[in-house]
Amino acid sequence: MHKRLLAFLAFVFFISLFILPQPSLAAPQITIDSSAGFQNKAKYESGLPLQFTVTNEGSAFSGDLVLSFSETYNLGTGMALPIELAEGESKTLQIATSGLSDMYYSGGPNDQSIYLFEGGWEKGESIKFKGKKTIQPSYYTSMSLFVATLTDNADRLSPLKQITVPSSEGIEVLHLNQLKEFTLPTEAQSWEMIDYLVIDEFAYSDLPAPTQKAVLQWIQQGGHVVTGSTSNLQAELGNLSEYLPLELADVNDAKVPGLETAVPVFQTKIKEGASIKLQKDGQIFAATQKIGSGSLTQMSFSLGDETVSSQKGYSQMMSSFFPVTSTNYNTMGGQSILDSMTYEVGNVNELFESFKVSTPFILAIVFLYILIVVPVLYIVLKKKDKREYAWFIIPTIALLTSIGLFAFGAKDRIGNPQIQQTGFFEVDADSGLKGYYVNSLLSNRGGNYQFSAPTSTTMTTQLASEFSSTQPYLAAILEKGATTNQMTLRDMRYWSVQSIMGQSYIKDSGDFAIDLSVAEGKITGTIQNNFPFSVEDVSIWTGTRLMDVGELNPGETLEVNETAQSAILSPAASVSQSYGYQPVANLKELKKARRQTLLSTSFEQLSQNGKSPYVIAYTKDAIVPITLENQRASVESVHLIAQSFKPQLILNGDITLNVDAFAMALTSVNNGVYFENVSNDPYLYYFDPGEFDLTYTLPEEIDLEKSTWTELALTKTGQNVTVSIFNVKSGSYEEITETNQKFAEKAKQYIGPEGAIKLKLKVTENMSNPEVVVPKVKLKGVIAP
Repeated sequence: MHKRLLAFLAFVFFISLFILPQPSLAAPQITIDSSAGFQNKAKYESGLPLQFTVTNEGSAFSGDLVLSFSETYNLGTGMALPIELAEGESKTLQIATSGLSDMYYSGGPNDQSIYLFEGGWEKGESIKFKGKKTIQPSYYTSMSLFVATLTDNADRLSPLKQITVPSSEGIEVLHLNQLKEFTLPTEAQSWEMIDYLVIDEFAYSDLPAPTQKAVLQWIQQGGHVVTGSTSNLQAELGNLSEYLPLELADVNDAKVPGLETAVPVFQTKIKEGASIKLQKDGQIFAATQKIGSGSLTQMSFSLGDETVSSQKGYSQMMSSFFPVTSTNYNTMGGQSILDSMTYEVGNVNELFESFKVSTPFILAIVFLYILIVVPVLYIVLKKKDKREYAWFIIPTIALLTSIGLFAFGAKDRIGNPQIQQTGFFEVDADSGLKGYYVNSLLSNRGGNYQFSAPTSTTMTTQLASEFSSTQPYLAAILEKGATTNQMTLRDMRYWSVQSIMGQSYIKDSGDFAIDLSVAEGKITGTIQNNFPFSVEDVSIWTGTRLMDVGELNPGETLEVNETAQSAILSPAASVSQSYGYQPVANLKELKKARRQTLLSTSFEQLSQNGKSPYVIAYTKDAIVPITLENQRASVESVHLIAQSFKPQLILNGDITLNVDAFAMALTSVNNGVYFENVSNDPYLYYFDPGEFDLTYTLPEEIDLEKSTWTELALTKTGQNVTVSIFNVKSGSYEEITETNQKFAEKAKQYIGPEGAIKLKLKVTENMSNPEVVVPKVKLKGVIAP
């Protein structure tokens, strides 16, 4: 009987193994495939799209996919994507990040950077999944030129692969609408790694509204679009059509400069506010309209028609429309602007005022303490015959006094967290502000702190240490929303400091109305503050000189009457030193250091760097739209506001132009040959061996037709540099053999019709002194009234 019962129970148990659900089968069984950028190509120090395909073959899953990543070797964070997956469901998710890098290793290049948390990253459990645990794109340097196209036939634009762009480190052409299993991004940040978007007879207006909106925001924040012309272009370009710089009329055959044979070209009229980029004999072939910090360039002919793109000169002609941009690239040391800000601005911004009690106050407390404890306490206790109470009264008074002194000195840190915000912004063509910031928090308790910001403001954090073994997501988590992003600083210690930094674009913020003229050694005119905030230390930045002209409340106008040092205002040049590692003794020095670091760092990012003077000012308003959630903080901020301008020049008679009056452009003839400005001296460079083009351009305000040039002087230094100057009349370069060479009667032969003096440098290897002062020019002449 017992044997039969045992046999029956064993049979039931065996059958239950197949009938009852097993724990392993009840869990989610997830596979993740990932890619980054476009065609899995990523560009250092630029925003890009990330794409995840998540498939669930197990039970339903609810939680977060967390990517732990670095933007540079010094910056990084974690990013959480909420995921809901039913059994058997597959989803493709696309999200933008402000940067991606392989410079950070937490144990090795193949260490895990993708995680799944069932129930969410805050309190959920990390679970295993199938697929690669890291994102592994092909990385390109920040000076690589990425040209993306929208065309129905990639062969129409195949010659773009042959364009030559000096100073770029290679050209990548991506035909976006030809990519398989890829959706065009709907976040402006995803487009940042693209330098130029070429639209060729493509129905851009048929793209989803979110994609068109993202492209427009990308342009406003510094992107560039190049398009040809068609009879239906106005309808084809969707939300970009209102920014077209040309009005089109009839079509006639015409010879485009750079092409061998005539092609169909629209007769055009330029719109107000646009600038001509290519013309001949009164015919406009290309024009550009500024849009925020970016631009839209329109050709008056088709970009991809075979009669145009098949010509031998096509690639060379198009090359002039794709200059290398310097977005997020800092020439000092070749590091990104945010990396540079970490040291230059961040180290100073994280210095908070020490809590202390004044010496006279402490002396007064000590005097009262001695007075109470010794004579008063003694007399009172003796009178009441309670002198034994002194054993606990004196320690109590001492303890309360210590607590009181501490509370009085640290009252600011105890009550609320403190935030110091420092940044710099440049005014763009549409009165928007584009710039970078550092937001440092001094905690008043331990735990998490959450910040929110609109999607136009990026957020990242400094890694615990370079090449640390600590995963970035353990320090901070970024969660992205449709209009607002949130960043949580995790597990901050009591009275510790941590910084958030990033790039911000503030639309329709205002500008300076600048109306200045230079005549007879005087700068006169007005500057009006059209910002909704007050500014102080308003200055004219010309050359290495800052001319302080006052302060302005919103809507106020400032009269300017200053002495100029020359007949024209020189372009802004670097004027300040680094405070990143210098000791700061007191609060006054701290405020000065924050402003000096902004001057030093901002110059490298100004769009008209080396081309024009600026009006700059500082505001104490916290203009960066980043907010600490669920807690009130004490905020102290300083931001530099910069706006380039072109003064009206009233010139006649003799004129002398020193080198700082010219706009200087230096490019490498050979792609990939490295060079960099190595100090605050704008003319001192480090060069790898190679060939370089150096161009000095006269200020646009000088009327070349009214100018007669009587002397051109050229000064060169450096044993390992051969210098040649371009003779416009002969069409060839002439070698400069003297250290100081002057041209008198022939001076005008070296100045091109656009006001450019072109030099060619051939640098040979010199291990003992690879740093060279580039040749400088000086021009004398007469301006007719």
